[in-house]
Amino acid sequence: MPRTGWKLRSLALLLLMVAVSMAPAAEPGQTQWRLATFTWVKRVPAEPGAAANAHPAALTDAALVTALGPVQVSLEGQTIPLFAPDELAGLAKALREAFALAQPGDDLILLSSHRRGGRFMDQPQGLTARLFVRDGALNLIVHDARLDFMDRYSGDRTLPTFAYGSRKEASGLSLQSPGATRLRSDWLALPLVAPPPVAASTPAPAAPKITPEASTARDAAFYEAQAQRLKALKRLRDENLISDAEYQEKRDAILKTL
Repeated sequence: MPRTGWKLRSLALLLLMVAVSMAPAAEPGQTQWRLATFTWVKRVPAEPGAAANAHPAALTDAALVTALGPVQVSLEGQTIPLFAPDELAGLAKALREAFALAQPGDDLILLSSHRRGGRFMDQPQGLTARLFVRDGALNLIVHDARLDFMDRYSGDRTLPTFAYGSRKEASGLSLQSPGATRLRSDWLALPLVAPPPVAASTPAPAAPKITPEASTARDAAFYEAQAQRLKALKRLRDENLISDAEYQEKRDAILKTL
């Protein structure tokens, strides 16, 4: 890659990292995280009759990427990753914040638009899904994996009615992921990696009791060591192995320990 192109990509990545680090924290009543024009996460009421979810859920970005990254979808005779790696990395923070605020009666719905072909001139395709946590698993119901809508939107500004997956009606997609429970062809219960247990703190051993005799011996040894350091430092100066400025700097440092 030409040096100029590498520098531009590095600058773009740096600006993205700064923007993420400066992004405001989620508000307690926040219900929408808009990442791009047609990429968002929303906190919405769960479908009528749905069992209560295990919300709020404390998840990490890494746990979400680990759970969602291996998910694959079968399309036109091919089995391909549902999410692109850079796409999922961008979604993880919004999903984490939304799950932290979600209530037992809330679901999350997701629209993610991405250039699935990986080429600059490709139009973004949409992915729509419903997510919730229950029974220790991240439930993922996908309605559209590769929704083509941008050509029509570019022409007449018409958007489809986005559907996000439903507990009651299957979309017809076929999902799979190692270790996941397949509740329906379009519905996976993905295991969540539990955070490592916090090790019990071990009390620090009691400091040995120092008697007056031991204290006197320790102090005498300490002062003798500093005296030897000062003599060695003076010898280095006298033999022109260090400058006067270096001698004075080191001497001052030793004297400050006394």
